[in-house]
Amino acid sequence: MNVSLPMTLEDFVRRKVAAGEFQSADEVVCQALLLLQDQEAWRADASRKIDEGWEEAKAGQFRTPEEVRLSLAVRKETWKQAHSS
Repeated sequence: MNVSLPMTLEDFVRRKVAAGEFQSADEVVCQALLLLQDQEAWRADASRKIDEGWEEAKAGQFRTPEEVRLSLAVRKETWKQAHSS
């Protein structure tokens, strides 16, 4: 597959390879597409969670501010532990 890029993106790819961050232009493009896949998955997950929350709210299932704070604190701690290495 051949892909044509605008000159600004071609220059960006060349700079990344020249800086030694990637071995080839193919590697830069592959990494960019993997990030795009991650972004799409994140958006789908966020949309699903928003829909779930909306349905819970419509059904009268609300969380107290303290429950939200505790949940966020747990999630923050989990994230910090996963990214501390």
